[in-house]
Amino acid sequence: MANEIFWPQDYVPGFADNFASNEVIVAGLTVAEIWPLLSHPAKWPTYYANSANPRFYDDKGPELAEGIQFYFETFGFPVQAKVTEYVPPTAGQPGRVAWHG
Repeated sequence: MANEIFWPQDYVPGFADNFASNEVIVAGLTVAEIWPLLSHPAKWPTYYANSANPRFYDDKGPELAEGIQFYFETFGFPVQAKVTEYVPPTAGQPGRVAWHG
């Protein structure tokens, strides 16, 4: 299935200390409209109140990419994250972005 989550072995829900997966289905929006909001952490606080202070390490950014390290806060909790999967959407294929932190 193209939109299933590929959980790394050490992060399988129920066996990891913590995990999160977010999915929202919204009528009338295209992936071209949504992807820039997901792939640029600086935009997260503009639509998600529990995201704050995003920044990149090593002069990277402003867009996520596989292997990039970045920081953000969620619910006031600091998260130092590393992108483990980054596949922009293409015609007929959903985009995929994953990180651990």
